[in-house]
Amino acid sequence: MKEKIMKYKKKIIGTVVGVAVLSIAIGGGYLGMGYHYAKQNDHYTEKQIREIATEQVAGEVISVQKKFELEDDRLSHSEFEYEVEIKTADNRLKTVDVSSRTGTVDVDDDE
Repeated sequence: MKEKIMKYKKKIIGTVVGVAVLSIAIGGGYLGMGYHYAKQNDHYTEKQIREIATEQVAGEVISVQKKFELEDDRLSHSEFEYEVEIKTADNRLKTVDVSSRTGTVDVDDDE
């Protein structure tokens, strides 16, 4: 009886491990494809992104962070987005998000 239980236990563990490995491989491939498309869609340099951001909000650039945006519904539209923090003349902090694919801008006020 113990041998039967061990036999099934090994099969169950093997199946669970196999499914987990396959899930990780598929998820990694999907993420990798999105990253590949984002690199192809990267049309602006960080210097150009800074210029675009300061055209929208006048001030001193404090920081620039590049983020990967995975588009689940249209993988080919995955992109990098830059988050630019700008200190204005009146000491306010504004965050400007700039798409490296299209150059479109979204300005957020951090109060």
